[in-house]
This record gives sequence, structure tokens and C-alpha cells, in this order.
Amino acid sequence: MATKASVERSELSFEAGFSQPEFSLFSNVAPLLQRLYARLQPHGLKLTDLRLERGTGGVAEQNVLFYLFDYWMTVRIRVERIEIHCSTVPNREYVDKFKAAMVDVLRAVQELKPDFLFRAYAVAVDVHAKLEGQSVRDYLAQFVANIPKGLGSSTGNGAVFYFGPEGDRLLSSVTVDPSALIPEAVFAKVHGLWDASKVTAEVLSGNAEAFIRQGLDSLGLQVPD
Repeated sequence: MATKASVERSELSFEAGFSQPEFSLFSNVAPLLQRLYARLQPHGLKLTDLRLERGTGGVAEQNVLFYLFDYWMTVRIRVERIEIHCSTVPNREYVDKFKAAMVDVLRAVQELKPDFLFRAYAVAVDVHAKLEGQSVRDYLAQFVANIPKGLGSSTGNGAVFYFGPEGDRLLSSVTVDPSALIPEAVFAKVHGLWDASKVTAEVLSGNAEAFIRQGLDSLGLQVPD
């Protein structure tokens, strides 16, 4: 039977790996900036939130950085991948807004080169939730049958499960642990990696959301939509 869980905090991470390093993105960055601004201005992108970072000069350190949705979303475009992190996911409305913005980031990069290819897409969601009618300790106990002996009194446990290919998904994992941020709460992480040759970014947004829901269900957590 599923345990009802009230989400106290959640984060979303997305990464799109390129099929090969795209050095041309930074040899002349103006076309990339132009595409990004055109695509993302409707999502609230401001010139003051758009930065070009060189680091210490290393090729891998160069990136275009910008923020959306009052700094809830951070986007970095590097020579070999796109990284997107959402520090909070406040409600269903923002899930849809975040997904639309992510797709437009990918479209902006793809529009620069007709033969541009992504290698893989990674999605991870972190959830910190308080459980109804069950302690965190009792909930986590169901995932561990044998606790190591002779190391002292057990103060708790967690678990991580890894899974292989399934459909257009290359691999996945689910993690469950006591929350280190919210007292008396459980931490759950659902992670998936998709083959970009088998799924488009537009289709991925729906597939990933369904998979995240499936991952939380597999942990016996009933989380509101």
C-alpha cells in the first residue's frame, strides 16, 4: 500500500550531451546568443541575466550562463553539453513552464547547425517529503532486510536501485534515504538516461514526467500531482 507523502521541497536537473564537442559554439558566440534570446525572451530571459563565462581559459570551462523564472532555473551551455537545474518546482503550472523552456533551449542550439545531434538526455528529480501515518525509519526499513552487525547501533538506512535499458531509456536508478535538509522527512531521487537517437526533446518531456511518477510509485510514495 502506498504511503501518502507531502512534498516539502523538490529539484529538477536536466542534461543534454552532444554527440561530439561543438567548438564552433564559442568560436563566435553571437549567433548562439541571438538564438537563445529569441527563443527564451518569451520565457522571461533578460539581457542582465545572460553571461559568457571563460573560467581560467580552459576550453571545457567556457559556458554561456543564464537564469529564468526569477533564478529558479539555471542554464549552462558548454562545449559538450547543456546543463539545466531548477532549484525548486513549486507547482504543476511551473512544471509545464520549465518543460517548455527546456525544449526551447535545445531548439536554440540545434538551429545553429542543421546536422547537430544530441547523444543522450539525463533527467533527475529530487524530492524531500514528509510521510503521513508512518515514520521515516519504518518506511525505509522495508528496503533493507539485513543490517550489517558489529558496527554500532543502527541509526537508519537508505537504498539505491539501478536498472538497465528499457525502451528508449538507456538506464535508470531510484534512491531513497532520510532527508538531510528537512527534519523527519524522506529523500527520494529518480534518475533516467535516454537515447537521443530514439526520442526527441519534445517527446522526452512527457516520457520523463511519466517515468518520474512511475519511479516514485515504485518506492511506494503517493505524491500529489
